[in-house]
Amino acid sequence: MIFLNNKEKIEKIKFIDSKDFYVVADFDRTITQGNSDGTWAVFANLNELGEEYTKKRTDLYNYYRPIEINQNISLEQKSQEMTKWWNSHINLFYEFGLKEENITNSFKKCTLKYRDGAKEFLKAMKKLYVPVIIMSAGIGNIIEEFLNRENDYYDNIKVLSNFILFENGLIKGIDGKAIHTFNKNIIELDNVTKEKIKNRKNILLLGDGIGDLRMISEEDKERAVTVGFLEEKIEENLEYFNKNFDIVITNRGSFDELNNILKIY
Repeated sequence: MIFLNNKEKIEKIKFIDSKDFYVVADFDRTITQGNSDGTWAVFANLNELGEEYTKKRTDLYNYYRPIEINQNISLEQKSQEMTKWWNSHINLFYEFGLKEENITNSFKKCTLKYRDGAKEFLKAMKKLYVPVIIMSAGIGNIIEEFLNRENDYYDNIKVLSNFILFENGLIKGIDGKAIHTFNKNIIELDNVTKEKIKNRKNILLLGDGIGDLRMISEEDKERAVTVGFLEEKIEENLEYFNKNFDIVITNRGSFDELNNILKIY
């Protein structure tokens, strides 16, 4: 189902020139399907790092994921807990010796796949010269590998995510601080990308969680149409999503449905 919560904004974007907006999008369960592997999950689902890694990773997920999606916990507290989760998972990569080849191997059987219409959306944004900033709390190496394999890593796309650094094929570290659900923001963008978007007054924000709204500033939300893909605990979270997103799409909705509303390509 689709819920339209700010019809004034939605009508406005239909008349915006493609030169006057840019896209800020989450990746896992936004550009990809709601039942697709997350970029953190691919190693566990393929048993790339062994059964003990998979067990420890699953224990972390089962503990922290309910905190992440609990609307009764403050964003500040969630942010602290997410930092602990991300760092704990990264430590597992060190403990079990993540190799660069594990990333390549992860594409042999993983179920990472586009949300319906997302591939066409990216192609349309390329054709219209609209900058697309993929801002993900996932693993940037896997996102880039996925886009390259799909032949969709266009020059208008910038990926801001957790990039694993390797030395002699073995994990060396993470490039910068860990980016989690509640601390990712375009303020972290490089100057080249900031220059590309600075004169574009409008934003299309796409995410699957309340934390994704923090990808842009409170001030920028006034000029953004925000879209929330709600895939988990729909009845429990729908009211909260409708209060915070201009458009809410449930039940594995597609980008085609979104474009039927916005008519931007």
